[in-house]
Amino acid sequence: MKTGRRFFLSSAAAMLAGRHALMAEGQRRDPSPQFPPFPGQGGPNGGPNAAPDDVPLPPRADPKTQLKEEQKELRRDVERLLQMAKNLKEESDKTPETDVLSLSLVKKAEEIEKLARQIRDLIRAS
Repeated sequence: MKTGRRFFLSSAAAMLAGRHALMAEGQRRDPSPQFPPFPGQGGPNGGPNAAPDDVPLPPRADPKTQLKEEQKELRRDVERLLQMAKNLKEESDKTPETDVLSLSLVKKAEEIEKLARQIRDLIRAS
């Protein structure tokens, strides 16, 4: 039994020594990570004096033009919402008064609700 314990302890000591040697070798290497620099940081060093990247940035859209496009889209969606609501009212007026709604009415109401949420999100984003 003593030889079994000795063997275990000696192998554990050898493992720890090997681990320690690997850790020491890893610390001798360059500790800086090999990741590319963040956009706008410049060259490989990423310092303020580094040369900017050669890739030009895409031109930014004019805010006024973008706002006008959003307004057109919003008006188009509101007009569509109004038309869908009118169609829903016409179809609900045609259905006989019963305890059960038709499935098409429910689907149209869900479509209207979805469009209304999209319009609300557009307005909040503006």
